[in-house]
Amino acid sequence: MVLQSGTVLWVFDYDFPNFSLLDKIGILFSGVNPLHTNAGMIYLKHDQISLASADEELIIPLKNITQVYLGFDNIYKATYVKSGGTFWQPLRLIYTQDNEPDPQTIYLVIDLNYLASSNATWFEVLKNMLS
Repeated sequence: MVLQSGTVLWVFDYDFPNFSLLDKIGILFSGVNPLHTNAGMIYLKHDQISLASADEELIIPLKNITQVYLGFDNIYKATYVKSGGTFWQPLRLIYTQDNEPDPQTIYLVIDLNYLASSNATWFEVLKNMLS
């Protein structure tokens, strides 16, 4: 049963070195989405988060999430957002996958409408579910 859903842009921490200077400057123009490598839908269920794009699906079991954080850090910087973070901030999840020893870091931008996102709402929901 889906508890919550929305549109989502996502990027992993290891993707940031692959963005060019033009990519980083280009996000400052109107109509350009923030830095991301995938786009699709996000679904929250009782035991997992599912990210589904046209060609892939990523399942993150809630039990594997070790950190939920709302805000900028040394990888996803406020300078990568048009408003400098005034209207929205990325949602960062750190999680493990059963078949991988190292934790993964993913940044989400949920239900972006160029002025705001639903990240703060999702942060509160996830924080409550994981506590």
